[in-house]
Amino acid sequence: MTDSSAHQGRRAFLGTVATLGAGAALGVAPASAAPASDAWLDQLKGKHRQLFDAPEPEGGTILRHVRTYLDGWRDDYGVPDRDVSVIVTLYGGATPLGLQDSMWVKYQLGGAANLNLTDPTTNAPLVRNWFAHPQPGDQVADGTADSSIESLRRRGVVFALCNNALKRWSGRLEKQGLGKATEIHADLTAHALPEVVIVPDVLIAMTKAHERGFASVRS
Repeated sequence: MTDSSAHQGRRAFLGTVATLGAGAALGVAPASAAPASDAWLDQLKGKHRQLFDAPEPEGGTILRHVRTYLDGWRDDYGVPDRDVSVIVTLYGGATPLGLQDSMWVKYQLGGAANLNLTDPTTNAPLVRNWFAHPQPGDQVADGTADSSIESLRRRGVVFALCNNALKRWSGRLEKQGLGKATEIHADLTAHALPEVVIVPDVLIAMTKAHERGFASVRS
């Protein structure tokens, strides 16, 4: 799946959300709206298929696991990345991993209880997504750019960011006095990483992946 496909998938999903919102305003039943698109999932055709379930960040351990998984297929079995399809689900405490730096700054995500990350250069709560694009010295995963979201995406890994989780985080941030939940949700959705695809419900995405032959592991 290419980055442009990820953008197309997100645009399709946002279009569905807009349709649902407009339908509600006009009194139209949600069932009349078009279903969410699974195009992103349909394009994953690797012979070997694995889903990594990652509800908690745990210092980026999931990223190291995914990198070593791909490296193992390549180095030990001679299987190239193109023959291995990998999905990483982002929800729960791992939700901010799918968001751009600007959201980490605006909503102080590094200081959230689920993350509680301190920037070693400032000794203050982290205000950038070092899981996406780590800098030298960052205390994330194995501390290398090879285990970043950007690097893994280039190897074909798909990061599925749950919209329901974004809604829950938006509600939590509203309680912190950072704005209205609906506006925060729109902000977070618009500033997801270009490397992720937003899915309506990550649990349904898992089911659909299993139906397509993906094995699953909690990481």
